[in-house]
Amino acid sequence: MRPIVPTNILIAIVVALVIGVGIGLPLGWFTVSFNFSETAQTHLVQVVADSFILSPNADKANARLTAFLGSDDKVKIGISTAICKTSGTDQARIKQMAAILNIPTTCEPTPPPDNTLWLALCGGGLVILVLGGGGAYFIMKRGAASSKPKPQPTAVGRAPAVSSGSGASTVVSQPTGGPIAEAGEEPVSTFKTTYMLGDDLFDESFSIDDQQGNFLGECGVVIGETVGVGDPKKVTAFEVWLFDKSDIRTVTKVLMSEHAFRDEGSKNKLASKGDPVLGKSGEMLEMETAALKVQARVVDMQYGSGALPPNSFFQQITLEISAWKKPESAAAPTA
Repeated sequence: MRPIVPTNILIAIVVALVIGVGIGLPLGWFTVSFNFSETAQTHLVQVVADSFILSPNADKANARLTAFLGSDDKVKIGISTAICKTSGTDQARIKQMAAILNIPTTCEPTPPPDNTLWLALCGGGLVILVLGGGGAYFIMKRGAASSKPKPQPTAVGRAPAVSSGSGASTVVSQPTGGPIAEAGEEPVSTFKTTYMLGDDLFDESFSIDDQQGNFLGECGVVIGETVGVGDPKKVTAFEVWLFDKSDIRTVTKVLMSEHAFRDEGSKNKLASKGDPVLGKSGEMLEMETAALKVQARVVDMQYGSGALPPNSFFQQITLEISAWKKPESAAAPTA
């Protein structure tokens, strides 16, 4: 009596399992260890950047980066990795330190170690799995059809190609005219962002580039202070910031609710983060650095209601942020 599953099929299944485990375990270990390395690099770079902002000492910062990361190439990779994995004021501090230390600040994915051997092993394993599975399937079909007449061969058509779709993305257009230098002319960059109650992770940042694509700086808005308890967070103030790669400073304005602005305790507490500004529709925040000028306009806003004091937190707010590049003669760093 023939066995239910032929011996050769059992052998093929066992071989396929052994190969799958042999490839999957090392590949999983490689992926986890590589991601951990990126996380560690980002943390170390962030620590050095925070220390540098408090005490700007280029020699000490270079020494720490070299001690933590190694060679100049590894320092460059570590800085790029940290920029890619951070945002808002954290990212701005890293870019500010990198600009002063003359380290490129382009956000590029960290190149992994040379994994040609891994790819070859994985590719070979997949080929073996496909061949083994196909052989097992062929043997099973042959055994099942052994008592039937051999079917006539049929033509095999080519499978149609399948195109993969791409997700929608938001594109921020930039002017393409002549040099933008003076107020009143078109800005080099314009952005619009909206906060809605419930967006507890609201943190927007935008790159400021000139018409040639050169990086000039960055600006953004992030939750600065909340009020009350419970979810969702009740935002009573936002930090609107500007980073200029040619200036050592990061300029910040604090856009406050009416309740926070009128309360001296809250106002004094938030003043340590930046100049306080009362939030209201049409309000214009102006920030200026050595080479850039930014205006953030409150397009529309609405306060939330509930058990908290009136006009104490934002239900919704929309900001339009425009950036100009100053004339070269006026772009010298300020003391």
